[in-house]
Amino acid sequence: MIAAQGGICLICKKRPAVHVDHCHTTGRVRGVLCFNCNTAIGKLGDDPDAARRVVSYLEGNLWNPTFEAQGVCRQPS
Repeated sequence: MIAAQGGICLICKKRPAVHVDHCHTTGRVRGVLCFNCNTAIGKLGDDPDAARRVVSYLEGNLWNPTFEAQGVCRQPS
């Protein structure tokens, strides 16, 4: 698996792939990641929705309030 990945982490594509990542529900191996990426997934609780919110946040799309009056804003639902 590591050789098939070119020896690098599937997520960051920068660091060596040294940690086997697996689904904690099914036990299925997903790939081999670096320590940082494997830890990040774990801290997100293996939650794809949380990962999508991370992407939105990094792209600047998560917090986009609508200003209703001076000092009053409404966050989109």
